[in-house]
Amino acid sequence: MTEIGIHEAKTHLSRLLKRVENGESFSITNRGKVVAVMVPPCDIEQVKAHNAYSQLIELRVKFPIGTGREVTDWKNEGRR
Repeated sequence: MTEIGIHEAKTHLSRLLKRVENGESFSITNRGKVVAVMVPPCDIEQVKAHNAYSQLIELRVKFPIGTGREVTDWKNEGRR
């Protein structure tokens, strides 16, 4: 997906919309941070799934559950 600055997106909106209509996708950034995504209508579900996956990965990093061995130990500890 091509990244485009917000100023460029504003300036060339008509051209970008024609490119989206032809199947291209763009992420619009403001100072390097993605603030919007332009995708053809058929790609919306794929973008939603990607966003959900990204959020799950962020949560996993923020709240690690431990190694596989640790999880197994905790499970076994609960069985005593």
